[in-house]
Amino acid sequence: MLKRTAISLVKNELKKFKKLLSPDYPQYCEREEEDDEVQTNVRDAVLKITLHVLRKMNQTDLANTLQT
Repeated sequence: MLKRTAISLVKNELKKFKKLLSPDYPQYCEREEEDDEVQTNVRDAVLKITLHVLRKMNQTDLANTLQT
């Protein structure tokens, strides 16, 4: 379950990166705004994965500390 979730999150983020790198992607200023959004999404995805792994390892206190 954890592996599938992690793979799914990574695949979704890779699709976003592929879109950003496409030569057909809109002009620079629009790209900059979306770059910020992608970075936020990547951070959120990594946080979710980390929290999930910590909780599976029975490290609930660490997960709760990281989440705050």
